[in-house]
Amino acid sequence: MLACALLAVVSGTGTAEGSDSSAQPCVADDTTLCLNDDRFRVAVRWETDGDSGDGRAVELTGDTGYFWFFSENNVEVVIKVLNGCAIGDGAYWVFIGGLTDVRVEVEVEDVEAGESKTYVNEAGTLFVPVTDTSAFATCD
Repeated sequence: MLACALLAVVSGTGTAEGSDSSAQPCVADDTTLCLNDDRFRVAVRWETDGDSGDGRAVELTGDTGYFWFFSENNVEVVIKVLNGCAIGDGAYWVFIGGLTDVRVEVEVEDVEAGESKTYVNEAGTLFVPVTDTSAFATCD
């Protein structure tokens, strides 16, 4: 139950979108992470008073990466997407930690299933960790 409460705070305007059978494969670049065997595309958008941009992506492991906004020496958002399909009700899990209080939108897309979720942290709010253990019920 704790995971749901935290998610609601972070994803206030976030929604899960419907399936799209024309989903494109994930291709990592400066602003895109491809996690969990390239099944999940992750992009981050940030906004301050008068400035905005795309987070710069850095992969750490196959399941984990981070984004920086203002300086490559200043980590702002860390994300991990795990395969929890064999545990509990079975789903892919999304964990996000933020080290910021700027407005942040984290979009996570299951490119195989064509579903996505957007997690939002509002400006002026310390980033509330996301522990979404039912993020994508798209297990094979």
